[in-house]
Amino acid sequence: MHDLILKNGVIVDGTGAAQFRGDVAVRDGVIVEVGEVSGPARRTLDAEGAVVTPGFVDIHTHYDGQVSWDSVLAPSSINGVTSTAMGNCGVGFAPARVEKHDWLINLLEGVEDIPGTALAEGLTWDWESFPDYLNALAKRRYTMDIGAHIPHAALRAFVMGDAGGDHTAV
Repeated sequence: MHDLILKNGVIVDGTGAAQFRGDVAVRDGVIVEVGEVSGPARRTLDAEGAVVTPGFVDIHTHYDGQVSWDSVLAPSSINGVTSTAMGNCGVGFAPARVEKHDWLINLLEGVEDIPGTALAEGLTWDWESFPDYLNALAKRRYTMDIGAHIPHAALRAFVMGDAGGDHTAV
């Protein structure tokens, strides 16, 4: 027995093949049949009028702060993204010494126009090193898979202090 069958959807499988109308069966979190599905399911959803696709991967996001307070990670998750990467553009919040918290918030606000007030209120800062940051994220649950690049600006500030942000420093 399937756990879920999506019926009557327009399937775009991501391979470049032409779209087609069909069903998708899922068992134990794995797609087991596509097209003409056999057998019953615990739950059936009518996908009439909907497009059924694999989840999208967003390789460039700035959820670095938002992941510490938001498990939904909208708008990506509500637009079909199932995996995301953050730490792009060299900005992020780990590693982070306490005295650099405001500096990192101001940097992300300046580079990405993300409101510093939201970051200051939302960031939990229950980390210092990058492994601590990953461990803090691992304690939370999210609507999609997340991956993190180590942001070079945060790393330079962590290792070099103020000289890490000074292009004239030798």
